Amino acid sequence: MSETHASEAAHRQRILVINPNTSERVTAILLGEARRIAGDVAEVEGVTAPFGAASIECRAELAIAAHAVLEAIAAAPPCAAAVIAAFGDPGFEAAAEIAPMPVIGLARAGLTAAAAGGRRFAVVTLGRHMRTELERAAATAGVADRLAAIRFLDGSVLDLAHDRLQFLDAMVDAAAACVAQDGAEAVLFGGAPFAGVGRDLAGRIAVPVLEGLTCAMQEALALPLIEPPAPPTPSPDLPAKPNVGLSSALAGLIHGLLSPRAGD
Repeated sequence: MSETHASEAAHRQRILVINPNTSERVTAILLGEARRIAGDVAEVEGVTAPFGAASIECRAELAIAAHAVLEAIAAAPPCAAAVIAAFGDPGFEAAAEIAPMPVIGLARAGLTAAAAGGRRFAVVTLGRHMRTELERAAATAGVADRLAAIRFLDGSVLDLAHDRLQFLDAMVDAAAACVAQDGAEAVLFGGAPFAGVGRDLAGRIAVPVLEGLTCAMQEALALPLIEPPAPPTPSPDLPAKPNVGLSSALAGLIHGLLSPRAGD
């Protein structure tokens, strides 16, 4: 590698994409699209949840995934940002509290982008048990008054990951209903396997089409290029709290957060 290329590589930011479910196929979809978006601007690394469900389609699975996300954050190499690549943003608040890097969630990024300029938007997704969580996410993002509708496709996240083409007509029909019946001025497809779906639907939907991974990656790439921060150093003045079942890395991050700092 030439000195120029080595210097460019050294100064590219690194973005970590965390798949909170255990499906390696979903991780491959996410990484392929994230790397396409990043191009030569950033390196993208991915990690799959070490435990939990193969897809997240209810609150119980979301809660389990939150723990997996925290473990992934704790084990992560230094990076400029971490993307929680599930539409429920499992563990977002807790991850943002302990992570030494900015944390971006698919739902928050997508919802914010979909409502840009005050437009009304609709969400097309999977997992009917997640409606309440999605409505809560819209409220937290401050865009609940712009959310025109949430429409659910028949099928599972894993079905979509296995063969997205079989869902295209249903996606178009759902989006058309969002526009004609709900007054949506944009449609957000929510879920990791929708990554890159805008290209599949080009010219078939009359309003802007968004999906969470692209929105999250754009947000990550817009961050200022800085040296990845080091995790907090635990204070020797605060004895480590006993825990059961947490990795030493995660326990250390939590201990560092709770440790007193100068001036506190």
